[in-house]
Amino acid sequence: MKALPLWAFITALCLVAFVAITLITQYIFEHVPHSEDEVAYLFQAKVLAQNRLTVPTPVQPQAFWSPFVVDYENRRFGKYPIGWPLLLSLGVRIGMPWLVNAALATASLALIGLLGCLYYCTNKTDAPRRLVPLFAVGLGVVTPGYLFLSSSLLSHTASLFWVTLALVALFQAVTASRYRNVYGLGVGLALGATFITRPFAALGVALAVGVFIGWLLLRKEVHISILLWIVAGGLLVSLLLPLFWWAAVGDPTFNPYVLVWPYDRIGLGSDIGPQGYTLHDAIFINTRLKLLALATGLFGWPGWTNLFFLPIPFLARQANRWDWLLVGIIGGLIFVHLFYWAFGGVDGGFPRYYYDALPAFLVLTARGIDLCRQWLCRLARSPSQRFIATGILAGVIISLVAYNLFWHLPPLLAAQKGKYGITSAPLQAVEQAEISTPALVFVKDVKRWSDFAAPFAANSPLLDGPVVYAIDWGEEDSQSLRDFFKDRFCYELQGEGVRECAGLAE
Repeated sequence: MKALPLWAFITALCLVAFVAITLITQYIFEHVPHSEDEVAYLFQAKVLAQNRLTVPTPVQPQAFWSPFVVDYENRRFGKYPIGWPLLLSLGVRIGMPWLVNAALATASLALIGLLGCLYYCTNKTDAPRRLVPLFAVGLGVVTPGYLFLSSSLLSHTASLFWVTLALVALFQAVTASRYRNVYGLGVGLALGATFITRPFAALGVALAVGVFIGWLLLRKEVHISILLWIVAGGLLVSLLLPLFWWAAVGDPTFNPYVLVWPYDRIGLGSDIGPQGYTLHDAIFINTRLKLLALATGLFGWPGWTNLFFLPIPFLARQANRWDWLLVGIIGGLIFVHLFYWAFGGVDGGFPRYYYDALPAFLVLTARGIDLCRQWLCRLARSPSQRFIATGILAGVIISLVAYNLFWHLPPLLAAQKGKYGITSAPLQAVEQAEISTPALVFVKDVKRWSDFAAPFAANSPLLDGPVVYAIDWGEEDSQSLRDFFKDRFCYELQGEGVRECAGLAE
């Protein structure tokens, strides 16, 4: 297969992925956040889009409450690192925040294809190996976790992009005949961007990269200057995180996580996690459950077949240095997350905290499939037998993908729609009611955070938009809020019904 057709296929697959992501974003997630994390990310992105780091704590903050948007010394901000809200704010500025993850996910998939080419297609005479990047990208398009996380407003897609970019730059830093230090700096910058997006993920990947570079140093295949440039680039960007907290709250070591849960810290001990966190919990409960979810749901294939092809390069003793680097990234992420008590959730079978290892899962699985193809071709004694053998393998892969697309994925998509009871229906009800603006809309019957998630996300951080949504905590609080927003028309939103506030004189 020539280079041009290969990249034509990869480009087509990336376009398919982009279209699928935008459709899921619009028709499944309805362009509204479906988790506390997404609400906090979107809030902070809106703050940054207004060229602010924080906003003042509003009057009656309990009326404008979301779990992971915190108040500290009369300042309000999201609790998460600044990297993803900074990127997301670009989408907020153009009125399409969903577009940022869709674009990053598509670019990441293309980079994964490039990674497969760089790692395994350096010998231009070995055209069949060009199937590895094609297999990797093809698998990525139909991976449920990839589709769901790319369609959300979560930070994992941005982190995946930076990690994949770092791996591409690392190949150039190790193999290029010129500008190795420049590529090394690029590795560091990308890892630094990962750190300010998802710090723990950056540590796991950096651990694997550090061991890999150390091994090459021992073999005298690279100069120590590359490592120094990687460290310099990483520190340069990573310092943006403490600088942000210093500028925002005056403390570069600030940990906003403990403002929500005092036990939300890293490590092991009786004071970490809601019920304490031991090494036994870390290994035999937390990590075991993540790995079980991964093994049985990664690609949406039945049972444990999801990881069947991944170890083949190692079992066949054909693993090269890049295979070991990729498996090291998986191991690094598993290792560092031993020391964080939270499970982190599973999207479409993919444990979120291992999502940065997606390039490794895709490329190693594609490698395993290709090695199986090569083995079957060697066993065959004639062209017709090779055709039959490869046809059988293709049939197996097609059957597994079909199982995912027609059996596994549809119920997962159905479960994502209206997740936690969050839909755009309340916002559409207000829009269709054609209320007078500026308006104050009280949301009634709020019993949990998700009841107010969509209205909260629709608010301006400074509560100066045409419509301001507030939780109705009772007559006394509501009257006080009416007095504060006395220049606004007042309405009540109950379910999908909108009516004027009772007893309000216009």
